[in-house]
Amino acid sequence: MVSCDPSKKFMKQGNEQFEIGNMDGAANFYYNVLLVQPNNLEAQQALSKSGNQVLQGKFMMFSKYVVANEADLSVKQYLYCKKYFDRCKAVGVLLEWPSMYDPIYEDIKNEYISKKFDEGVKYMRNNRYAEAEKMFTEIALIDSSYNKATALRLKSIIEPLFQHGIKMKNEANYKEAYRDFNKVIDLDPSYKNAAAIRQEVILKASIDIGVMPVQNQTKIQGFDVRLYQLLVSSLQQNKSPFLKVTDRGGMESALREQAFGLKDIMDAESAAKVGKLIGLEYVLLSAMTDLVYEDEGLLLDSIIAYNAVSETTPSKNPTGIPQTITRFKKVYYLDEHQKRKLVMTVAYQLVSTQTGQIVSSESVKEELSDEFHSCSYAGNLNTLYPELPIGNTMPPKPAEFRDQFNQVKRDIRSKEDITRELCKRISDKMIEELNIYIEK
Repeated sequence: MVSCDPSKKFMKQGNEQFEIGNMDGAANFYYNVLLVQPNNLEAQQALSKSGNQVLQGKFMMFSKYVVANEADLSVKQYLYCKKYFDRCKAVGVLLEWPSMYDPIYEDIKNEYISKKFDEGVKYMRNNRYAEAEKMFTEIALIDSSYNKATALRLKSIIEPLFQHGIKMKNEANYKEAYRDFNKVIDLDPSYKNAAAIRQEVILKASIDIGVMPVQNQTKIQGFDVRLYQLLVSSLQQNKSPFLKVTDRGGMESALREQAFGLKDIMDAESAAKVGKLIGLEYVLLSAMTDLVYEDEGLLLDSIIAYNAVSETTPSKNPTGIPQTITRFKKVYYLDEHQKRKLVMTVAYQLVSTQTGQIVSSESVKEELSDEFHSCSYAGNLNTLYPELPIGNTMPPKPAEFRDQFNQVKRDIRSKEDITRELCKRISDKMIEELNIYIEK
C-alpha cells in the first residue's frame, strides 16, 4: 500500500478556516501540515500568522480572569498559553510571546501557590493526608520545585518550600521569600537557617519612611498636632514587616548630625534631597489645607407651629347634624439644641528620595458632626402641627416632628472626641492608599 500525503488537504482546509476568521481551526490544520512536512515554509508562515492571533486571544482571556480576581483560572489560562506556545515551537514556529504578562502571572502564581500550600498543611494537621497529597500535586504541576513534596513526609514539604524561598530571595522577590520562610519556620522553627534568612529578606525589602510634621495652612491651631500623632502611631502599628517609620524626633536627630533641620524640608525636591542624605527611602509630606470647626454653644429657639382646635356648631336645619370645624392657631414651641461640626481636608505626597519623584499623592476630605434637639411645648402635642392645611385636608405630621419632643437632653461629643475620630479616619485613609504602594 502507498500512503498518501495529507498535507495538501490540511493546507487547503487551514486556508478555508483562515478565510472565515476561524484562527484556532486554521492554526490546527497548519500544525498538522508541519507534523507531516516540518520544512513546509508556507505552513510555517501561515501558522505564525494564525497562531499569534490565537495566542493573543488566549492572553486576552488571561487578562479578564486577572481583572475578575480569579486566581485559579488565571494560573490555568497562563499555563494553557505556555503550552500552546511550546506546541507551536515544537514544529518550528516561534510565536510572539507577550512578556508583559509574565510579572503579573508570577505575582498571581506565588500568591495562589501560597494559599494552596496553607490548605495542604491544614489538611495534614487534621490527618487528611489524601486531600493534602492532592493539594501538593496541584502545586507541583504549577511549580516544579515542589514536585517532591508529599504529605507523608514533613521534610519533603519543608525543603522545596525552603528552596523556593532561596530562589525568590536570589531573584530579589523578597516579599515572596519572606512568605516562604514564614511557612518553613511555622512548620519547623529550627529548620536550617530559615530564621536568619527571613530576617535578611526583611531588611532587604524594608523601606524607611520619614514622616514630616503636618503643615497647618489654616488659621486654627492644634488639629495638625493630633493628626500627626495618629498618623505616626497608625504607621508604626502597620502589619507590614517591611515598613520602618522615622518620626519627627528621629528625623531631627539625624538631621542635626548633618547640620540640617526640618525647616530645610519645604517641598518634594528638598524632601528627596535631605531625606536621601539621612538614609530615608521615602518622605511623607502632608498639609492641612482646609479646616472648618463649628460650635455655637447651647441655643434655645422659638419655633412656629399650629395648634388645631375643633369647634362644633349647630346646624341651621333644626333636624340637621351639628358641624365640626377645625381651626388652626399660630403657636410656638421651644427647641433647645447644640451642634459641633468639624470638616478637614488634608493633602499628602509620598516622595521617593532615590528619584525625587512624587510616587503617591492624594487629597482626603472628611466631615464629622454631632447634634441634639430637645423640644418642648406647653400645650397638647396631639393637636400640634408643623404647617397649615392645604384645602380641606388635614396637614401631615411627620414622625421626625413628633419624635423631637421625646428626645432626652444629652451632652454632645466633645471637641477632643470629634477631633480624634476625624483625624483617625483621615489617617486610616492615607495609610490605606500608602499601603497599596508599599505592597508593590
